[in-house]
Amino acid sequence: MILKRGLFTLLSVILFSLFIIAENGLADDIKDRMKQRLPTIVQMKQQGLIGENARGYLEYVSGNRVNQDVVDSENNDRKEVYSTIAKQQGVPIEKVEQLRALQIVQKAVPGEFLKKEDGSWYKK
Repeated sequence: MILKRGLFTLLSVILFSLFIIAENGLADDIKDRMKQRLPTIVQMKQQGLIGENARGYLEYVSGNRVNQDVVDSENNDRKEVYSTIAKQQGVPIEKVEQLRALQIVQKAVPGEFLKKEDGSWYKK
């Protein structure tokens, strides 16, 4: 129970940090780029081409690597945001990635591919 409470607290801090970053304008460019890419990413997820991995990044489910530039750009922007949060909170980026991946799993829609830590894919 204590571990869950600690995880919840850290998750809350990370969510608050995302809000602060956005409010300070640091992420305005990133948010704009992510919004522009979102329709393509949603479509690719619906087609089963990409999914979310256990570190909070997009990954190809199969060898069909269409729109590689979109996936790479999205992952680069996510890494920048995660890194900023990690520095602000004094935690390793891996912790931020892991917690963000948990949020993504919770928000995923049925039919989307998600990757477990063991490397296996499943559909929500």
